[in-house]
Amino acid sequence: MNNGDQYDSRLWKVLEKERLADLSQFHQLEFFDEVPLFSRDADIAFLKRDAPDAANRILLGFALRFLKSVIAYQEHSKRYFAAITVWNIADHDILVPNLFVWYDAVPKLTGQLFLHSVTTSFGKSIRRIVSGLDRAGVLEVLEDTATDPETARAFVGLSQAPYRAFLPLGGFATAATVSRGKGR
Repeated sequence: MNNGDQYDSRLWKVLEKERLADLSQFHQLEFFDEVPLFSRDADIAFLKRDAPDAANRILLGFALRFLKSVIAYQEHSKRYFAAITVWNIADHDILVPNLFVWYDAVPKLTGQLFLHSVTTSFGKSIRRIVSGLDRAGVLEVLEDTATDPETARAFVGLSQAPYRAFLPLGGFATAATVSRGKGR
């Protein structure tokens, strides 16, 4: 077993502890939530042996594999959106990835969520990490600076729909978005 597998195994145990391992819960009609993948620093203390940049790559890589598992779990006939979000929390050097899911009422979400190209240094750092993880170019990074003007929030999601009713991340990009914020 290599280090990546050991990290994934330990991080999966954190998801089980947080009651996030049951993927069916993210596919209930009208489900909406933004859930942190861990709630206590002690849950990821084993990552603190690594430099913050390495720990953040491990966490974000795991979060993106988890996202792909959530999306692949079930195809829907009604609109479905899922992404990983990361808030720029000033006093944390370790990222806290969140699973953001919205099922069915997506038209309401498109009226509330306005994403744009990455402009902040935080968003650029997330895009840099994702570009090192996304060898297939299927992910993109966009940014939300309107929900909380004091804190940037990066959204990392699929750039193309894996099935008809899935809404890719770019579906939330504002008209002012010139560059799609791709992970490269």
